[in-house]
Amino acid sequence: MAQNMTVKQYIDSFKNIAMIEMIEHKIPASITLAQGILESGAGNSRLAKQGNNHFGIKCKKDWTSCTILEDDDALQECFRCYKSVRESYNDHSLFLKNGKRYEGLFKLEISDYKGWARGLLAAGYATNPKYADLLIGTIERNKLAQYDSMVLNGYNPYNKIMTANIEVVDNKVPYTVIQPNQKIADIATESNKSEKKIIKYNDLQGKTIQPGDVLYLKAKKRKASVEAHTVALGDNMWLISQKYAVKLNVLYKKNKMEEGTEPKPGEVIQLRSKADQRPDTGRINMDEVLEKREQQKNQQKFHIVAQGETLYSISKKYSISITDLKTQNHLKSEQVYIGQKLWLVKSEDSSSAENITNQLKHIVVQGETLFAISRKYNVTIEDIKKWNKMQSDNLVLGQILMILK
Repeated sequence: MAQNMTVKQYIDSFKNIAMIEMIEHKIPASITLAQGILESGAGNSRLAKQGNNHFGIKCKKDWTSCTILEDDDALQECFRCYKSVRESYNDHSLFLKNGKRYEGLFKLEISDYKGWARGLLAAGYATNPKYADLLIGTIERNKLAQYDSMVLNGYNPYNKIMTANIEVVDNKVPYTVIQPNQKIADIATESNKSEKKIIKYNDLQGKTIQPGDVLYLKAKKRKASVEAHTVALGDNMWLISQKYAVKLNVLYKKNKMEEGTEPKPGEVIQLRSKADQRPDTGRINMDEVLEKREQQKNQQKFHIVAQGETLYSISKKYSISITDLKTQNHLKSEQVYIGQKLWLVKSEDSSSAENITNQLKHIVVQGETLFAISRKYNVTIEDIKKWNKMQSDNLVLGQILMILK
């Protein structure tokens, strides 16, 4: 900068950077701007002009980038320099966020600039005993608190509009894309809808929205404009419903899936007509298991006791323990009689039946592995894979695993 900047020019030049830092690091934009004005002389100091250092941050032992020397408490002290003002602002945020002495600041309300100013002085950011008053005066004189309010009210200080995090396939339903710090209430107000309707249109009950999410402004449809979707890594049923503007509960019904389950990568989700079979979700279909049990029960073998036979000889003949024979046939002793009908049920069958009634559901969360889940439930990885018909150790976020205890 060849000429000196005025305070107003400084604010106009860097207010958006300060608001971005507020969004990303939870430091009031008013505080950041006020510190920049005071520490850099509104951008006119040698450190600011030649080193892009707007906050007077010294090198310290962990600094490995470029440096600039300047007289301060001692002669020719080492200060950090940056490639851009944006880097200086970001380093200032990280300096506060990662410094233990400043951790108490982040417990304050983000709109409480007076508390932040006094907290910075108390934490030793500056040696001037009037530093807090100087910050507060700078904020109030230049009305810097308005930039805190703008961020809290959903203003987007980024230079570009955030695009959708999915490729939307046209289904003739109007939508918008969530911008940084934008809330559902903001979308509702802008579209002249109630917040309740926006939540219903987008199946958002219990969901947290993120910048880049697609939100529909009218009800989604019961069919997509295309026939099917092949599940990719990272897909889930909600994202698929948003991509094609199809109601989430309808998608589950079309594909014979239990709500809350997720399809594995590579599975095909039907978007217009009903699926012939349920896609693989990595979990056991209890209806199928119970039906199979009933069929097995009806096909169980039995033995008619012949003359001279004992419970011991029968147990040896069919490799079934005497205990199992007594339990399954409700025998109080080992005595049997000619013509008696004995059911032949092995203990592995009975334990399987017991296991079915003692199943646990585990929903996979971010970062979990099969090893961690196996340790949690004190079972083996191979057991989990067998119970859930898994071909590999790969897991999908939100996948439901059945654990047989």
